[in-house]
Amino acid sequence: MDLLQQCALKFERLLFFEYIILLGRKGKTTEFVLSFEQSDFHHLAGLHKLKDNVRFQTGKREQIYREILAGQLTLSQAGRSAFFHEMSPRLAPLINLESFLDSNKTIFHYNSKLPSFFSIKADYLLENIDHDIPVYLFLSQRSGKSTQVCRTFFPKGRIDYTLGQPRCTLLCKEKRNLSSGKTEILYNRLSKNL
Repeated sequence: MDLLQQCALKFERLLFFEYIILLGRKGKTTEFVLSFEQSDFHHLAGLHKLKDNVRFQTGKREQIYREILAGQLTLSQAGRSAFFHEMSPRLAPLINLESFLDSNKTIFHYNSKLPSFFSIKADYLLENIDHDIPVYLFLSQRSGKSTQVCRTFFPKGRIDYTLGQPRCTLLCKEKRNLSSGKTEILYNRLSKNL
């Protein structure tokens, strides 16, 4: 099993969960739900970067995800792209996405209007460390729904995307299993009893 398929298998687990996150900033609170769909994997894995690979570019994202899970689309096939070097750094941290989300690291409101960051449209920016490398996860509202989606995910390069971004205080984070309805409290700053 190659790294791309391993990432897809790890991501498959997230399809059965959603995160409820409560943030505070300057005396105001904001709550949002982070959800997952099969099509989300495409961008998180950087498959959109493979501009010269027709299959990865033109196929339905859900179908591409299922073909990766089944071992029909492989890392070796992705590696034939001249743009593979733009995609590949995302995979090592992507395999740990659930751990990233379960942790209680820094969350920022994301202001895409800041001069050097205009290319990423997002509502929130999460920063965490994976193998001593800062990793960014951008969240934005899912089209046509009230939930947030993991928009893009990559290790820090030359740009520090946190510069100038307003930092939020994590007040509460819950992880809900959509199959069982069971909720696990990952963090609760509001109550010491939980």
